[in-house]
Amino acid sequence: MASGDSHPQDLESPDDDFHPTTTHHPSYSNQFPQYSRPLIDSARNAWQYKAPKNPQHASSSPADDIKSLEWPQMALLVAFAPRFRHMLIYGALFIFAWIGWRMLLSPQLQVQNSLLHSPPHANGLVQIRTLDPNLVPVDMARVDQGETSRKRLIFVGDVHGCKDELVQLLEKVSFNQKDGDHLIFVGDMINKGPDSKGVVDLARENSASSVRGNHEDRILLLRQEMVNTQTLTTPDEGRYSGFSSRELAERALARSLSEEQAQWLENCPMILNVGQIPGMGQVVVVHAGLVPGIDLEKQDASSVMTMRTIDSDTHVPSPKKKGMNWAKMFDKHQSKLYFSLETSEDPFSNTMTVVYGHDASTSLSIRTFTKGLDSGCVTGGKLTALVIEDGGKQSIVQVSCHGYFKG
Repeated sequence: MASGDSHPQDLESPDDDFHPTTTHHPSYSNQFPQYSRPLIDSARNAWQYKAPKNPQHASSSPADDIKSLEWPQMALLVAFAPRFRHMLIYGALFIFAWIGWRMLLSPQLQVQNSLLHSPPHANGLVQIRTLDPNLVPVDMARVDQGETSRKRLIFVGDVHGCKDELVQLLEKVSFNQKDGDHLIFVGDMINKGPDSKGVVDLARENSASSVRGNHEDRILLLRQEMVNTQTLTTPDEGRYSGFSSRELAERALARSLSEEQAQWLENCPMILNVGQIPGMGQVVVVHAGLVPGIDLEKQDASSVMTMRTIDSDTHVPSPKKKGMNWAKMFDKHQSKLYFSLETSEDPFSNTMTVVYGHDASTSLSIRTFTKGLDSGCVTGGKLTALVIEDGGKQSIVQVSCHGYFKG
């Protein structure tokens, strides 16, 4: 019969080098076709022979395949990439570090800097002065025993050059230095009003005490600048000088002060430590305020003259009105201290009371441990005096004022 020859044309091969044998042998090994080359050489990737469905994409590159991805797929690919995850981690760490710096470290450094370092212009100023103890009122037991004469302290709010109103106020409280009265100003004796020099002269004539207010500071610094630039004795050219009306008025005031008047103002301390007064503890006078819990020696000189509020978290003082009123915070701080010492013989002896001015917007503000006396005299409000007598008795006396200045 016909031989068992196989026909090569019946075998479809993708390669001309693929030649199966055509002879069958009775042995088991001959039951399968024999190949002249290794089988691995006949392996081909299917994609090489799979015809593209769209002829236009027959020669697409890997870049084209990436472009064909939808944006959500692309976003997932990027999101799951290891390098991208590392960038996210580093970015998150940077953000947390920045927030920690802004919210925690930076405010704390500001507190330390503001409380431990005075501004450059404050280096030559008197930081603290203690009042003569012989001027301080005593407890009534000593008065009854005849150990001392009558003593009163007359604290006066921001005068701002309103001499006439000051004279009226002193008459109303029956001020008499020879009888044991001592006059203390809370700063801002000058500027804005009609007779700043007259106020300074009256204070000097009555051996008064005062602290340095922000307006004394402003005028004295301006005066020193005019001395340095040799313009103290040169009149300004009015509206053609380039200065505003307010600046011209302040320059005129700085120029009008005598050397004696300027020196008296220069000698006014930033903080006046009055001493212990019955029922008030340690009494301190400043123009603007104090940061609670900070020693007097470490208070920032500039803030003492300008603060109105304190940040409740960082305790950084600010001249702005937005925030926690410093006096409210200070009073709360001292109240807690008082109640913690209430079982002691004299809990007031370890507390502090601050007498201050500066904040006319809140007008007269009398709390247990803070006494705000600026009642807006120069703008048409009132001029206020806090009178403290032997035994710690306190009283408020006021006179009405003309409106000399529009803020």
